[in-house]
Amino acid sequence: MDRLNNFINARQIKAARALLDWSQEDLSLAAELSIATIRKIESGSISPRDKTMDSIKKALEEANIEFTFPDGVRLKHNAVEVLEGEDCYLRLLDIVYYSLKDKKGELLVSYADNSLSPNEVIENQYRLRKAGIKFRYLVEEGNTYLIFPKEEYRWLPSKYFHNSVVQIFGNKVALSSQKSKTSLMPSKIVVIESQTLSETLRNAFNFMWDNCRIPPISTVPQSSAAGEHSNG
Repeated sequence: MDRLNNFINARQIKAARALLDWSQEDLSLAAELSIATIRKIESGSISPRDKTMDSIKKALEEANIEFTFPDGVRLKHNAVEVLEGEDCYLRLLDIVYYSLKDKKGELLVSYADNSLSPNEVIENQYRLRKAGIKFRYLVEEGNTYLIFPKEEYRWLPSKYFHNSVVQIFGNKVALSSQKSKTSLMPSKIVVIESQTLSETLRNAFNFMWDNCRIPPISTVPQSSAAGEHSNG
């Protein structure tokens, strides 16, 4: 069966994976489906439910894929992407993961506060770490709630600290906007793809990093934090 639903077909899925250099396993993880399901869909041996196809389409679109009528596929050229909803931060971490996992890249986080991160966010950060992605954080001076090794943190003086998290990775910058009414996590994130902007903000981050102190202590036992998330 070639046409799987009105929006996406097997050829598009395989072409999208090729553009992203994704394996079937990568797609299964992003779409939260089994590899067997992905294989059967791509081979045309099953007629998947709309919900399954929506999960695949959403995962690919969030990875910068655009599906075109009637059965084309291409990389998005939009320099700005807006993520909305209470799960937008988790979706951002997926973008970070697939942007950096093969490059062993680095995620720079300004105005961070680990104490506000729910467990699912910490689990996803461990997932990135297991893929070889490195982290550096600028946190407010006096903050000792440091889940990861304190060498990854620098204390930013309180007068320069604010609560809108800025993240830099590869050639992208992510700016967090308003908080959700039911969560401390942001409900809107703007992701900007710009080599010039990312380099400019990376240089500013590095200047602050070089001129700020390493926190002297962490009140989160590292062995405890690592153990709690060893399966993350």
